[in-house]
Amino acid sequence: MALEQGETVGLVTCHVAGASCEIVTLDSLRPNLGIGAALIQAVKMVACAAGCRRLWLTTTNDNLDALRFYQKRGFELVAMHRGAVAAARKLKPEIPLTGDHGIPIRDEIELEMAL
Repeated sequence: MALEQGETVGLVTCHVAGASCEIVTLDSLRPNLGIGAALIQAVKMVACAAGCRRLWLTTTNDNLDALRFYQKRGFELVAMHRGAVAAARKLKPEIPLTGDHGIPIRDEIELEMAL
């Protein structure tokens, strides 16, 4: 959790499994102030302390802001799971058909960083 004067300004959740650490969620309540980058650094420290060799996450094909953000911080695109969102909608029907910038939400994109 990122705090500023006692107020929550960001939150990251992660899951460590073996030599991998997945960023499950990353939220910054004040964009463009370095909060997200600081949260990634905190996760990297946790992952390294746990002996992880890989930090990874997925996002959807419409999330251009996230793709830009993560790549600027050293993550690389490693896989595209075509049609994965259709399967996710079976569990979460509230996932919209169209996302950011009017782009249809269809695929999951996997990014990773070697530790």
